Amino acid sequence: MVELQSDEVALSPTRSIAMAAPTVPLRDHGPSWSYRFLSGLIALSVLVQGTACSTHSKRLMQPRNAFYEGNIEDSHELFAKLAKSNQRDRDVANLDLAMVELFSGEAKKAETRLREVRDRFEKLEEKSLSESAISLWTDDQAKAYAGEDYEKVFIRSFLALTNLVQDGDDAEAYSLQINEKQRELSERAAERLGPDFAAKYEPVPLGFYLRGMIREATGRDYDDASRAFHTVAELLPHNPTIAWDVARVEQGVHSPPGYGVLYVFALVGRGPVKVEVEEHATSDALLIADRIVSAMGPYSVPPTLAPIKLPAIRTPVSSIDGVGVDIDGEPIGPTTLITDIAHIAESTFDAKRKELMARAVARRVVKKATVYAAKDSMGRQDGLSSLALDAAGVLWEASESAETRCWGLLPREIQVLRVELPRGSHQLQLRPIDGGRGVGQAQSLPIEIEDGRNTIALCYFADAFSIGRPQVTVR
Repeated sequence: MVELQSDEVALSPTRSIAMAAPTVPLRDHGPSWSYRFLSGLIALSVLVQGTACSTHSKRLMQPRNAFYEGNIEDSHELFAKLAKSNQRDRDVANLDLAMVELFSGEAKKAETRLREVRDRFEKLEEKSLSESAISLWTDDQAKAYAGEDYEKVFIRSFLALTNLVQDGDDAEAYSLQINEKQRELSERAAERLGPDFAAKYEPVPLGFYLRGMIREATGRDYDDASRAFHTVAELLPHNPTIAWDVARVEQGVHSPPGYGVLYVFALVGRGPVKVEVEEHATSDALLIADRIVSAMGPYSVPPTLAPIKLPAIRTPVSSIDGVGVDIDGEPIGPTTLITDIAHIAESTFDAKRKELMARAVARRVVKKATVYAAKDSMGRQDGLSSLALDAAGVLWEASESAETRCWGLLPREIQVLRVELPRGSHQLQLRPIDGGRGVGQAQSLPIEIEDGRNTIALCYFADAFSIGRPQVTVR
């Protein structure tokens, strides 16, 4: 059984349904007051929820589509306007805006924005009692958006990447935060739901890989690099390139004299987004809720016609599976998977599905109890008002919307390719591939390789075309 948090309304067959009803003494105000009270509450609920749904589904769709179509300037303008003007969508707009800024050549702004959202999500993890109560009368969109667990982890991942394409001074600290946060979320899941659910919070290979890369580049800390790459090898046993990383650092050689290293980090495919799905009211929990209300008196309750609406994770089908890398016109190889964002998002989100269902059931019971209390205050004689309250109750339930706010511009995967090159100027070409064959349009750019140092290139291929400008730096 899922345990509701202390700031939620917990209902069970052994507790009176009146605990979910309004604390105002309805019976003292008569039938007309009861009807006006419930009608006003429903109207307000429908208005607030309808506005929120419209804001998220329509306003965020346009700038996201502009980004994927390569209209970076339009996307930036629309996201910036939303981040300033709409409080409800501020944080998800800022997360998307950070991606736009990153591939507009403004990595510093992107890092600052990501850090601000990270810190705000940390504060919002302490639940607001008033918001939780309101959400039981409306839906979860009434609460300030505190981010999904996978978003909290990948904020730290992209903080590491955005810092890496700048001076890289904080990249290692961010890389450590990735799995520190994942462990914290796993422990919380174990406390709330049991140890089986904690296993869904898998370690993120990117964090260990970045640490290994950074430690190796010092020319001294090969033991640290070896431990990090060994962990990646355990997490990604089918990635053939990780074995080379392990063997290299165990020999204690970053690169041959006169050579440097190019790391290509590729964001591949469109990533996970939240969509609304319907769970039809056939669960035992809802049947019990109906029986509780019906057992309290000789009154009908709103029939369970409206299904429960819940968020679910969906990842679009991708037209590419990697990025091919050419140097000075010579094919080097494809990027390989280092972190499957879609898989981690789906796994961690699935862990909280029981909690989402529990909240939905509690919300349905609260609404049914409110209708019951209003009808109880009117007595048996007013059949017309009773019918009106039934209809209003059905409308109230049907007006719920799932919480689909999310970081919409995440990629499906993060991939990487490491190659040692002679120092000097080179021409890098990146081309989207599918099944090993080039598709779409290649992106070419000059790079500099320095003796014994890393050059970082970061690109985004959501489909067969590069989005914005690949970011390149030597560190």
